[in-house]
Amino acid sequence: MMKHSIYVLLLLAVVLLPRPGHAQGNTSLRFYGAGRDGIDRVVIPLDAPPRPVDVGGDVTIEFWLKALPGENGAPPCTPGEDTWINGNIVIDRDIYFAGDYGDYGISLGDGRIAFGVHNGAAGATLCGITNVTGGNWHHVAVTRSSASGRLAIFVDGRLDAAGDGPAGDISYRDNRQTPYANDPYLVIGAEKHDAGPEYPSFSGWIDEVRISRVVRYTADFARPAAPFAADADTAALYHFDEGAGDAVRDSSGAAGGPSDGWLRVGGIPAGPAWSDDTPWSNGVTERPSPTALVAGEPAPVATPDTAPTDTTPDAAPASNTPAIPLAPTGETGVVAEASATAAPTAVMAGSTAPAMTPVPPPATSSAGIVPTIAAPPVTPPSPGNRSLWLPGIALGLLLLAGLGWALFRRR
Repeated sequence: MMKHSIYVLLLLAVVLLPRPGHAQGNTSLRFYGAGRDGIDRVVIPLDAPPRPVDVGGDVTIEFWLKALPGENGAPPCTPGEDTWINGNIVIDRDIYFAGDYGDYGISLGDGRIAFGVHNGAAGATLCGITNVTGGNWHHVAVTRSSASGRLAIFVDGRLDAAGDGPAGDISYRDNRQTPYANDPYLVIGAEKHDAGPEYPSFSGWIDEVRISRVVRYTADFARPAAPFAADADTAALYHFDEGAGDAVRDSSGAAGGPSDGWLRVGGIPAGPAWSDDTPWSNGVTERPSPTALVAGEPAPVATPDTAPTDTTPDAAPASNTPAIPLAPTGETGVVAEASATAAPTAVMAGSTAPAMTPVPPPATSSAGIVPTIAAPPVTPPSPGNRSLWLPGIALGLLLLAGLGWALFRRR
């Protein structure tokens, strides 16, 4: 009888005590570049109902990124109408065909940031010059002015590229009808339409994604030394600190929100995966504030630091990569014409396809056709395992007391 009691107590301990795992707190997301068939990505609804994350005027998109050498093999970025789509895609708010206000996207071309914007009639891609794929964390920010169309890329608080782009509204039109199930989503870590291997996904870590309704940076700045805090200009803020589960929470507090999303996990290894590797776990510290740029004067060439610490930028751009200075007001820093050497199969906003009629996509993409991403209701993330520890500890103490009493009776 005593032996049976001990077995029962041990079985209860195994079943009821909390399992080890990522606690809710300081975590990031690890992507593996397997973003085909709707996997290895974060998906965030833009519409039905409209959400604050759907920005379309003045915009700042910023995040922390870490990538290992050799994991993102897309060719160098080339200026053009929608050429950003050929890079390893980090953020994709693209749409298929025309009929919307516009779209945008961020990718890595030869390890450098590419930022593209289209207003439904014309588009431009801005190409950065700093390699961010050397295995260190980097703060990346891209900005866009609605009135002028001005685009800029900042890496670790330093201007990396700037130029002119299309002006006007680039938001996702409310209640837009489309046969393409992936259109009304913002996707992080993958090419949203699964259009083919020529549009590869990102491999690496992403943390602290903040989307704002203003141009936050117009000159060099000290890169953040702590997680972002929401303010009145924040449209969406993802700390990626859930640490478990499939939901990601928008903590911006923006009116009309939250703009919550969820993980689409898959691939070998399965991604995106929760990771304890974050900018803060690697000792990121603020840099001294550099001298602000004067409007109309050339920007300094974006050259990495040389201090051999984990908080320095990665290897400098190849010597044959031209520096892109800040173009004076009125000059064009990006080409607003499609590149003749990079014409993607996926037709972007504002482009035409007279020989093609959009049809509802099948559920698979064996031939590079857009699959359907099911859209389950977005539910708030679970609070994690933290709430189970106190009752778990109490239960453990009770089990130990019972085990001790059983052993005492056995003697």
